[in-house]
Amino acid sequence: MARKSGHKSQNERNSPSSQMTTGKPSGSLVNSQTVDFINSLSGVLMEMTALEVNTMIVEEIAGDKFIPWQSYRDIYEISPSFLEESAIHPTLRDRYLDLRRNLEREYAMLIGNPDSSLYDAQAAALDMSENPLPNPFQGGSSAEIVTVQLLLSDSRFLRNLRKQAELKICWDRRNRALQRLAASRPDLPPATIAKAIKTDLIYAQTVVQLDGDIINRYSEDAIAHPHRDTLLKIHHDSVEAGERQWRGILGFVLEILQNAFGSARDRG
Repeated sequence: MARKSGHKSQNERNSPSSQMTTGKPSGSLVNSQTVDFINSLSGVLMEMTALEVNTMIVEEIAGDKFIPWQSYRDIYEISPSFLEESAIHPTLRDRYLDLRRNLEREYAMLIGNPDSSLYDAQAAALDMSENPLPNPFQGGSSAEIVTVQLLLSDSRFLRNLRKQAELKICWDRRNRALQRLAASRPDLPPATIAKAIKTDLIYAQTVVQLDGDIINRYSEDAIAHPHRDTLLKIHHDSVEAGERQWRGILGFVLEILQNAFGSARDRG
């Protein structure tokens, strides 16, 4: 939020006019700050239109920290040839490619949004495939590096990147488990190996939308899992807890907005 500098020169501090205006900040400045604050909260509210809860079983809980620049680089380099060279298990390659596609879609939305710092009217008119993600491996202070920095300063893009990075950690762990089993049982086809590994899969997913719609998805592996009842109960409890927290945050933001609007009217 932009703020007007409060520093004055010696002459300004000693002048009669400056002494008359050194009390409360001007109404126009306060109103401008209030409007900026309300707009920022409104943006947060618009991005909280749905709650998503995923339940999965992992082999281990990783303590990886989210480093935006590193996560972006890791996902940027995903391609069919990269997956082949990296010996990614065939059953996971589409999931890895989806990570990059999701970032490409988010980038396309940003360059097509007039309110975004990345807005580009010409680029927005092109197909998504003609607007590749900016390359983070360019050296120096190239235009692409500047674009990457702008991307990583966008809160919405960062949230998407964090989600894709978390999924990539899961796919990396699952890939290692699949490769270990494939090495010990080279006679088994990839599909059989994939079914034998029960960890790092999303077994249940629930999306609760602001308009009341609820979408539940359960994988076939969840239905056939030996601990199905426990798994589904954990998911159900997580959805209830997440929904309470989500609605609480929504109510809190709405209350702040109402108070901010009230203050703005009083000052107006």
